[in-house]
Amino acid sequence: MKEIGTITKQMCLCILIFCTASLFGSEPPKTFHTSIKRPKSPVVRTRFTMSPVISFYKVNQHHAKNPTQKMSGLFSLKEEIRLNNKHNAFLLIGAEYFVHGLNFNSYYFKQDSIQLYTGSFDYTYSMYIHEIDFPIQLKLSFSRENNSVWSGYWMFGYHFRELITGKLKVKQNGEIVEKKSVDVLFKNPLFTARNNPFVSMTLGVQKNNPNNTRSCVYAELSYRMGFSPYYIKDSFAPSSLYITSNHLSFGLGVKF
Repeated sequence: MKEIGTITKQMCLCILIFCTASLFGSEPPKTFHTSIKRPKSPVVRTRFTMSPVISFYKVNQHHAKNPTQKMSGLFSLKEEIRLNNKHNAFLLIGAEYFVHGLNFNSYYFKQDSIQLYTGSFDYTYSMYIHEIDFPIQLKLSFSRENNSVWSGYWMFGYHFRELITGKLKVKQNGEIVEKKSVDVLFKNPLFTARNNPFVSMTLGVQKNNPNNTRSCVYAELSYRMGFSPYYIKDSFAPSSLYITSNHLSFGLGVKF
């Protein structure tokens, strides 16, 4: 019996020594930390936008009446430059092609005729205006674009306008009496008679892709207002046929 007791004590002592060695002598369990590295957002990105446009025209009522808009569109290509590390302030520069037009009733003076302003606007003018604009815009996002799936934003801009040409048709009783390219000029020129600015305000929403910061899409509503009326420079048109316009566009675009 004494031998059995001795063996039992020895076994207990061995177990105690083994447990103590396991508790204090072994290395602590390793903990693995995983982190997701997001790709860095580039400083400069390219935006391409297509926009149908609703135009609001006014004409000199002493020389024309009944202005109505024609189908209009805006195509823009811009570079977006990130201004800070918060990913919520950007500067946009680029170029836009803007085509818009209107119909209205006015006078038509034949060559070598006496210009009498009788108040009878018997001729229908149909005109398209083509221009190239160069915008500078400040964009402010409501949230970080590199860490949000959706981000809204404001934009405020200045657009330098260059009128290219006008395409004009004049009809009387449905019959074309004039069809030609015409010079469309600003009443109050900036550098030349073809130059004047727009100012714009834009509200938009952007669908971001945090795992691929080079790819996203957006939609935006923009209102632009001009500073100067423009007019047609030709012998058959009234000399003070001034046209003013403001424009509302709805754009869909991609940024890459």
